[in-house]
Amino acid sequence: MRRSAIIAAGVVVIVAVVAAAALYWLLSKDGVRQALETQATSWLGQPVRIGGAALRVLPRVAIHLSDVRVGEPVAMTLSSVDLSAPLGALIRRRIEDATVVVSGSRIVMPMPFGLPATKSGDAEPDGQSIRLVSIRGIALREVTVVSRGRTMSITADAALRGDELTLSRLTATSGATSLRASGVVMLAPRVDARLRVVADRVDLDELLSLAHAFSPPAASAAPSTRPAVRLAARISAAKVQAAGIEGRNFAGDLQVQGNDLTMSPMSVQLFGGRYEGALTAALGSTLQMTLRSRVSDIDVAQLAAFGGVPGAVTGRLSGAGTFAGTGPDMSAVLRSVRGNATASIVDGTIAHLDLVGTVVAFFGRTRSNARTGSDRFDRLDAAFSVAQQVVRASALALHATDADLVGSGSLVLPTTALDGRVDLSLSETLSQEAGRDLYRYTREGNRVVLPATIGGTLGSPRLGIDAAAALQRGLRNEIQQRLGDLLGRLPR
Repeated sequence: MRRSAIIAAGVVVIVAVVAAAALYWLLSKDGVRQALETQATSWLGQPVRIGGAALRVLPRVAIHLSDVRVGEPVAMTLSSVDLSAPLGALIRRRIEDATVVVSGSRIVMPMPFGLPATKSGDAEPDGQSIRLVSIRGIALREVTVVSRGRTMSITADAALRGDELTLSRLTATSGATSLRASGVVMLAPRVDARLRVVADRVDLDELLSLAHAFSPPAASAAPSTRPAVRLAARISAAKVQAAGIEGRNFAGDLQVQGNDLTMSPMSVQLFGGRYEGALTAALGSTLQMTLRSRVSDIDVAQLAAFGGVPGAVTGRLSGAGTFAGTGPDMSAVLRSVRGNATASIVDGTIAHLDLVGTVVAFFGRTRSNARTGSDRFDRLDAAFSVAQQVVRASALALHATDADLVGSGSLVLPTTALDGRVDLSLSETLSQEAGRDLYRYTREGNRVVLPATIGGTLGSPRLGIDAAAALQRGLRNEIQQRLGDLLGRLPR
């Protein structure tokens, strides 16, 4: 029996040595490096090169990979990858209850490959590949994503179980935007992410550019048979910026599916008021955007200051409109904006307009109560269109205590140049105080009405009386008066 025990012990030692040798061969530098290169290349459909691999057996089997390069040309560089997993599962060719740490890496977007189709972690391996079952910890550290000229730095902690990736924390920073996200990403049968995103500050231009960067390439050698990636995220931010406009308390529901992006509803406080609306965009070689907007109680003085004409206009603005634009980036989209809208400003002023003074000066009179500075108005309404950076008001109406304006005009946005034609109507009270000849030749009903032109700029508007048109109107009124007098003397 003693001899049998010695023989059995020897057999066990031999088996252990053989098993250790086999395991070392499996996990040795060249063995694991070549195996992982082959399987990763097959999995991604792109060449994968691993610069080096190192093995640690205790307390768990751990593999350190360095200088991992993916793609041709290289689109992904992983400076350091550490993978650890239980030995028993590895012997069964399963990665289970593993941990992965990726650091010092760079990814260029959009990548020339998509996420490979996954298989259930419970399926049996085919005898050649190592089956990925679960990863209890995934850590990304100092990972840089480059997307169409923009750079984003990412750190994250996640876990993978089968086809479900649980994202416990992700921080992404790009320019003025810094996001913190958590949620769940389903990897099969399609990539379907549902996230909650919180930020101290968001730049919507950068956010759209990032979404643009993650859109599929404009042209693909072979169309993908996998469903488009779908992302749904609830985003909130204490501060937001878009097209240079600063806002507070932003909230929006973002949905991205393939090349289609929607943010609806979304709201933000800006210029002392509130914006609510919805944005849709088609992402591809160019950005195609449509924005449905509604604003309420906007402080026009703040808006004018933002536009570079402080003090030009005051009041509270409300309105609604739909706008669309196309271009390779947000700057080009803004330059191409076109659309239609309505707007109303209440209880405001327009600097240097001087409605009544313009009329009195036209008739060569002076006012004992001459005023300077701004003209106050009760309400200004406009229906307008935007195209080629020009705002055209087809229906413009201003009501003030002393006078009203009704007509049309335009505003050139880059220069703030004004151009318009309006009818200027004095109030009935001022019309009655006008001289007899002024009232006789310019009245419409019970009010003095004069054709006028608008010029100058938004910061320094210029209102002038159209003398030729006024003369025509005066002659018409005089003819009507004389005909009336003549008809009144005819026998009946």
